[in-house]
Amino acid sequence: ECLVTKYEEVNKMLDYGQMTRSVAATSMNATSSRSHCIFSFYLEKEIDEVNEKQTFRANVNLVDLAGSERQAKTNATGDRLKEGCMINQSLSTLAIVINKLAAAGSRGKD
Repeated sequence: ECLVTKYEEVNKMLDYGQMTRSVAATSMNATSSRSHCIFSFYLEKEIDEVNEKQTFRANVNLVDLAGSERQAKTNATGDRLKEGCMINQSLSTLAIVINKLAAAGSRGKD
């Protein structure tokens, strides 16, 4: 998580994420994402009006998930196949977590 106050700071963080992103070629995609990434920004903007200062705040979360894969379509072998299996497992786990959080949230509304 990072506090940003200017567009340039957001852009710098996104550039950093792009540089550290893990990609590799499969038969379906030359630049297949092999990792997940979450960007969390806390935005703060102050506006000076006449005799009044206003501060606007927001939390922004950007999520880039590696896509699920079918071995038969990607023709993955070796390390690419292992990565694909791990990607699929992590996406399945994420789905379980989201479903449990949604269920817990809906129970709290009763």
